[in-house]
Amino acid sequence: MGIISGKTSKKSKTILHIRAHHLLCMKYFKGKGYSKEFVSNFYKIIKKFDDNPSIKVVNYSDIICSPCPYNVNNKCVKKGPNYESEVKEKDNIIMRCLGLKLNQVLKSKEIRNLVDLSLTKLKKTCKDCEWSRYCL
Repeated sequence: MGIISGKTSKKSKTILHIRAHHLLCMKYFKGKGYSKEFVSNFYKIIKKFDDNPSIKVVNYSDIICSPCPYNVNNKCVKKGPNYESEVKEKDNIIMRCLGLKLNQVLKSKEIRNLVDLSLTKLKKTCKDCEWSRYCL
């Protein structure tokens, strides 16, 4: 699975593939992360988000995951070899909270508005997140 689609014609633009749970993480990102490379990359993606690109909402390894030391063969192994299924479930919960479907494409401003309107519901999904102390 690709994490960024390429240009297919002169009129089309690159679509950023972003895991659903990262849509919430991006709102509160404070420069904490798994490595310097991860943090640097996350800031770059946030900067791209500010340019209002098209975003494809996914539940697999994305451009934020790519430099993470727990990203092995495009799967999250942070808490063991089967942890990816838990992360996918978190993505699916976030999509339901936002009323989004897997592989739906929206502009980043639309996604930010959806996140802002759904914060109360979304924050409930973060109770077990190790980063929640930085954003909730």
